[in-house]
Amino acid sequence: MYFFLAAYSILGAGIKYIDDAFDRKIFNRSLALIITPFLSILGAYAMIIDPVSATILLAVLAGVLLKGKVDNIAFILGFALVISIVALAGIHFLVIPLILLGSAAVLDEVGNDYIDSKRDQLNSRNPLHLFAKYFLGHRWIMKTAIIFLVVLGMVPLYFVLAMILFDYAYITVNAYGRIKEKMADATRMTKLVGTVGYIFK
Repeated sequence: MYFFLAAYSILGAGIKYIDDAFDRKIFNRSLALIITPFLSILGAYAMIIDPVSATILLAVLAGVLLKGKVDNIAFILGFALVISIVALAGIHFLVIPLILLGSAAVLDEVGNDYIDSKRDQLNSRNPLHLFAKYFLGHRWIMKTAIIFLVVLGMVPLYFVLAMILFDYAYITVNAYGRIKEKMADATRMTKLVGTVGYIFK
């Protein structure tokens, strides 16, 4: 249990680090490429040793792949490495839960993209808007699907916590990236103001 809690946290944080290194250019790309194989091996191992974990992580992979989120060299290499390892080692997964969770993962990506596009239009005083922003923005569709499988006795409860840790590690790195981005913008503005002031001095 503790391995999965730690592994999912590392995977969530690492995936967002790589994403922001390439898409938003906030973090170091060289470091992102260095950590990619380690994350791939960790993810593949977490899939090999447990069929439930394999089902969940395959669903996550399916969601990002179907939504076209494997869109940089690090993700492409990481995806290829994971598939190569699990193909050679062999994995067991739950077919019906994979269909359910894969669909939920795709809906999570769609919902998250929708919230990002409508963020400025959401009313902070509207309870429905706040709920949608939290539920879709924090990708709760798949976690709800996992809870449903827990109730059916198909998935151990600790995988709900593992996915929560995965998503909130992802969100934490995202929040740190936004702070770093704002600090970089402020630094650039300060330098620009200083340069303009020097010119007209």
